[in-house]
Amino acid sequence: MSDRLWRHHQALYERARDKPGAVEDHPWGDVVFKIRGKIFAFVGGPETPGATVKVDPDELDALLSLPFVRRASYIGRYGWVSVTVTNKQTRDLALGLIDDSYDLIAAKTKRGRRGASA
Repeated sequence: MSDRLWRHHQALYERARDKPGAVEDHPWGDVVFKIRGKIFAFVGGPETPGATVKVDPDELDALLSLPFVRRASYIGRYGWVSVTVTNKQTRDLALGLIDDSYDLIAAKTKRGRRGASA
């Protein structure tokens, strides 16, 4: 494995890990990050750096038009995409998508908690 791939993986891992309230889990051997029990990011291993994240439905088609983004296996029908990271450009996009996914999932879990207490 190259140092470059390791650095890409480390950047993705650290971005997800450092989100407020983020919890790391390994339910299927993959690194999964959750907020309040809901997954916001899957981070691929250092050999194949990448991230699988929930995206805003308005951004889905544009993202899927990129050659390094594909609909996620199994959960793609729910608006999740997988980004393969091979360079700084793809890494920076994946980092931004981790941020966006966290925001989407955190907002949903807050709404759900407020509704449950009403």
